[in-house]
Amino acid sequence: MKYNLEEGYPLKALIEKLFGNRAWLEIKHSTSLANWKKYSIRILSAIETSAKATIEVADNTWFEELSELIEHGKTRIKTAKNTEQLFANLSASLAEVSFLQIGQVPNHSRFNQTTLRHPCNWKLNSFRSVQYIQSRKQAEASNVVQVE
Repeated sequence: MKYNLEEGYPLKALIEKLFGNRAWLEIKHSTSLANWKKYSIRILSAIETSAKATIEVADNTWFEELSELIEHGKTRIKTAKNTEQLFANLSASLAEVSFLQIGQVPNHSRFNQTTLRHPCNWKLNSFRSVQYIQSRKQAEASNVVQVE
């Protein structure tokens, strides 16, 4: 990674949003793999903490799977030898967590090819269903107009 503000800017901006201005100042021109590892691990930790603090209804297995994915992601990050590996490892971990939040991480590795054209390949509710609910108070807080 170059000593350059633009290099990795979207991730730097996210780090500032999540962890504040001090984090931004530490990372904005950083070429240190150790700094990038530190904040990548903190991102995964923040996701796990947020999920546990926010998700009110979920089966225990889901929380266990989330913790396992987060721990595996942290291990991937710690073993990265350069920023390219680090960002690939972080990206894979974030994608797995995203799929788990939808219902489950798909595993199409036994198939020769899986296309996006067939929604049945991507319906991820075999083990659980996800439902997003918004109370009136939450709607008011987010300034969302509800149509009744």
